[in-house]
Amino acid sequence: MTTVLGKNRCITCGKDRATLRCGGCLQELCFNHSLDHRQELNKQLDEIETTCDLFRQTLTEQTTDPQKHSLIQQINDWERNSLNKIRQTAEEARKKVLEHTNQHFEQIEIKVNELTKQFQQSREENDFYETDLRYWNEELTRLSKELVKPSNINLRQDNSAFINKISVDITSSKSTTKKKKMLCCRF
Repeated sequence: MTTVLGKNRCITCGKDRATLRCGGCLQELCFNHSLDHRQELNKQLDEIETTCDLFRQTLTEQTTDPQKHSLIQQINDWERNSLNKIRQTAEEARKKVLEHTNQHFEQIEIKVNELTKQFQQSREENDFYETDLRYWNEELTRLSKELVKPSNINLRQDNSAFINKISVDITSSKSTTKKKKMLCCRF
């Protein structure tokens, strides 16, 4: 607070007195009110110092454990939500496949039983040829493939974005050139 002695009106009490001009706010204050003004400025400086100390503490915490940074937390939340969506979708797909594979297994078992009856009966009657052997062998091969990959069940993957993409844009504070790094996740 700069003091310039003059006879003016105090901004606080409004009386014509010898006043001092504050170098910061440029207001005229009488001696009594200039002391009050100075105390108010000291109080504001104390608050700034307290705020700075709290900021320094936060900075130290962020420096010692960067995993607590809010941006890292947002990425962690994205990851957790994405994994939950994937788990839920996978569980629904498994459930659907299991329902249909049980029916599929029953149908294959019926076909294997019929095939087994055919070649057992042919063996008992000693009535079979190379064509019969080739047919039974082909049927067993077809049923083996059908067991591993049922023709009525197909897994399809949609290449469109199932999980929201997350990206990190970083702008250099030293230049106006924008550098962009992208992290993508597509399922």
